[in-house]
Amino acid sequence: MVDTLQATSIEQKTDHRETSDVYRGELFRRGRYRVATCRDGMQWLFQRQRFQFTAGGAAWDTLGYCVTRKALIGLHQAYKAPQHEKLQALPKRFKREVV
Repeated sequence: MVDTLQATSIEQKTDHRETSDVYRGELFRRGRYRVATCRDGMQWLFQRQRFQFTAGGAAWDTLGYCVTRKALIGLHQAYKAPQHEKLQALPKRFKREVV
């Protein structure tokens, strides 16, 4: 039973849609807010969770796109969002993934 739960959790975090509650690019969340990496690996997303409906589950709206930690902190302050302790651990500038 434990293996099934672990497999389900891993499988759920593979959704490529940025609005998904189980988006694979999510870095961390606190309350109704989260920080994720955009699907193209170019910037951070600052998102707020929509109210959850039983049929479709929760979805996320992007409130801003940032390439600097300072701008990301500014968005948290502008929306009065609680700051996750991992926010300060992010690099000063987003490092784009080169493939």
